[in-house]
Amino acid sequence: MFRNVRTTPRRFDFKSRHLPELDEEWQARKSRVEQEVSVSNDGDANRREIRFRSPRKATSGQRTEQRHQQIAGARRAMLRAALIALALIWLAWKGIQWVEQSDFSRVLKWMENA
Repeated sequence: MFRNVRTTPRRFDFKSRHLPELDEEWQARKSRVEQEVSVSNDGDANRREIRFRSPRKATSGQRTEQRHQQIAGARRAMLRAALIALALIWLAWKGIQWVEQSDFSRVLKWMENA
């Protein structure tokens, strides 16, 4: 939780007795991949230029129309969320009214006799 600046933290190092230190096949694959990477980095022929594809150039009218569609979509989403919130509040109010008007004495008597 608190960092100790004066001393280095202890590190966990698990060395299994059941596995050899380094697998020869793994070492061979690693050296082969490193060699391929170093060769490909040296030659400029293998390098590709990064290109960012942008959509076709939009005119100011298209951008304005797209912005109006975004605003209209946001308004519809807000109205939908407000309607859902109003419906939930109305259901909670009706639930409270039902609980206040209900007679739970039969349920309580049944629980006493159980």
